[in-house]
Amino acid sequence: MPRTLVIRFGALGDLCLCGWFLAGLAAAGGPRATLVTKARFAPLAARFAGVDEVVALEDGGPDELVRLARRLRGRRDATWLDAHAVLRSRALPLLLGRGVDARLRKDTLRRLALIGSRRAPWPPLPDDAPRSLLDRFCALAPAVGIGADVARTAAHPPLRGAFAPPSGTRLVLAPGARWATKRWPETHAAALVDLLAGSLPHPLSVLLGPDESAWYDDGPLAEAVARHPDARVLRDRPLPEIAAELAGCRAAVVNDSGLLHLSEAVGTPVVALFGPTVRAFGYAPLLPASVLLERDLDCRPCSRTGSRPCHRGDLACLEGIPATAVLDALRGLLDRGAVS
Repeated sequence: MPRTLVIRFGALGDLCLCGWFLAGLAAAGGPRATLVTKARFAPLAARFAGVDEVVALEDGGPDELVRLARRLRGRRDATWLDAHAVLRSRALPLLLGRGVDARLRKDTLRRLALIGSRRAPWPPLPDDAPRSLLDRFCALAPAVGIGADVARTAAHPPLRGAFAPPSGTRLVLAPGARWATKRWPETHAAALVDLLAGSLPHPLSVLLGPDESAWYDDGPLAEAVARHPDARVLRDRPLPEIAAELAGCRAAVVNDSGLLHLSEAVGTPVVALFGPTVRAFGYAPLLPASVLLERDLDCRPCSRTGSRPCHRGDLACLEGIPATAVLDALRGLLDRGAVS
């Protein structure tokens, strides 16, 4: 079968959503893929359903992109898909003297329109505008002879079954996010941990990224975790190890972050907390069992990525989601027997 080369360098959450698309292509009878991505994601991406090969871009400047192009020279992949549509993904095929067969449709203007719609009138979006990142990935499918709707229907968690299935009742709390304004307040997370210890006495794993110890250590969340009778903290672990931890749990509580999509990629449902960003941006949870909690405020959304400081100064979007609401959502998820 003719091969397809797909370029998607990052970020983690977007790459996981691209994995749903690649898994769907293979499930729908389409070609399996060679995935070009960043080196730090390669060990995880190599486990995606529908991916036969991963070609890694090492960290560095333009020289690394040139080296990557040299490694790809002479390949005979029938179809090239630019599933990123950034400068590097556009430059890579040009360095090889070829074009791509399809390119991801960016949604920057759409997100800006959603931000502005709270404050000024904007023209309506076209009816055919893709509404999620997964939809936009699936819009690439006709380039390999698969209908977009067919690919979307066949899309599924790309890492389901790649790790050991759940062996108990462990829960995961991932309190971090790239931007501080996307983090549920520590006091709320600490209150949730205390509520879990009393109401849902499951083992608990707390996942921390490389830059999160600075605000976690000696804070209220760390104190609450220390009080929990069966909690452990995993700090800055390799992505396959984090994926395995998520795959072995019943559910995860996450912010709008890469770990939301990594959890769903292994088939584990989430309770997701959205603040400055909104589900209409296209990054909402995909699993039917997952729950998204957010507040309907006139100031939301306030930025395209959630990177801007809160202009109100009170982070009401996340401050207004109490620990009891998260506990109720988590309890409902577990009561439904939502184990993927």
